[in-house]
Amino acid sequence: MNKRGFTLIELLIVVSVIGILAAISITAYIGVTKKAARSEAYSNLQSIRLLEEQSFAENATYVGPAGNTAAITALLPGFRPGTGLGFTYAITNANGIGLPAAVPFPYAGSTAALVPATTPCFIATATGIAGTRVAGDVFVIDCNNITNY
Repeated sequence: MNKRGFTLIELLIVVSVIGILAAISITAYIGVTKKAARSEAYSNLQSIRLLEEQSFAENATYVGPAGNTAAITALLPGFRPGTGLGFTYAITNANGIGLPAAVPFPYAGSTAALVPATTPCFIATATGIAGTRVAGDVFVIDCNNITNY
């Protein structure tokens, strides 16, 4: 007899191999999208820092405080974070070692050792928006370019 076709065992093996490959690729995809969303925060925080340093060079003071992205855009017209953001941004002003209570863990606050108590400083914070892949992520940068990422 010359029968053509697939046996049930062959079909089960093919389906299980496809399932394993799908599980691996979905996990990798989620990791890549989370990394891409975090890069938004990194670049926007660097942009805020550069604009703050420009303001300090021109006016001898940092702008702020600003509690949300719209307030930052009003204070720093060059800040254009884009649309569809995964993070909210805030700026807190601090003098020297007086780090504000809003600075989240794991930011170590190593600025305290670098800045005299009378020197102005700022801390920019990016907080992941609830319901996104980056919910709960908090990234911080300060006037000395010290970050927690």
